[in-house]
Amino acid sequence: MSEDKDNFIAEVSHELRLPLANIKLLVETLLDGAVEDPVMARHMLGRAREEVQRLQYLVTDLLSHEKLKGPRLDMSFERVKIYERASYAIETTRELAQARSVCVKLDVPEALELLCDSDQINQVFVNLVENAIKFTPEGGLVTIRAGGSPPFLEVEDSGIGIAEAEIPKIFQRFYRVDRGRTRGSTGLGLSIVKHIVDLHGAKIGVTSKEGVGTKFTIEFPEVPESGGNRE
Repeated sequence: MSEDKDNFIAEVSHELRLPLANIKLLVETLLDGAVEDPVMARHMLGRAREEVQRLQYLVTDLLSHEKLKGPRLDMSFERVKIYERASYAIETTRELAQARSVCVKLDVPEALELLCDSDQINQVFVNLVENAIKFTPEGGLVTIRAGGSPPFLEVEDSGIGIAEAEIPKIFQRFYRVDRGRTRGSTGLGLSIVKHIVDLHGAKIGVTSKEGVGTKFTIEFPEVPESGGNRE
């Protein structure tokens, strides 16, 4: 087994340990008598549900991550309308945005097309928009932009920003800039984005200023490189 695979298994084990331990503690507390208190029982069951959801998100992202790194990944390039892909991301993250009172703005020409794998670009938009919402304070703004010649995609937020020293680390597996603000995050979203961008022969860049916000920019070649890069 390779060192990278060993490290990955160790990282996964670490990420699974905490939610499982939390669920075990909650169940034991209920069995020890808390179940007799309706208010306390309801609170603990809600916490348990959150931890189960956290495990579900982790498993989903792990499967996506490993699929992208697999030797037999099937990619289907087609011309898709970026406006539709971005709109899908907005709809998918609507509940999260509403809960945090964050406005998501779309600034994409309706006719703009991109040669790409549609499903993978959906995931790029969803991951970037969801990440932006989580790091944007109440009343903030997330903007999705796109243009052509050569094609580019942008997701910008008015959030807390990222310290310069943290930027090189944000695409690492399981890395979280601020664990306190990313409860429920798997730490795999940006790593998945980076893999998809590489597979399209594109480049992703990040500019950020603490207290002002962050912007992710993806620059595509006119024609995606066949097969992209795989690790």
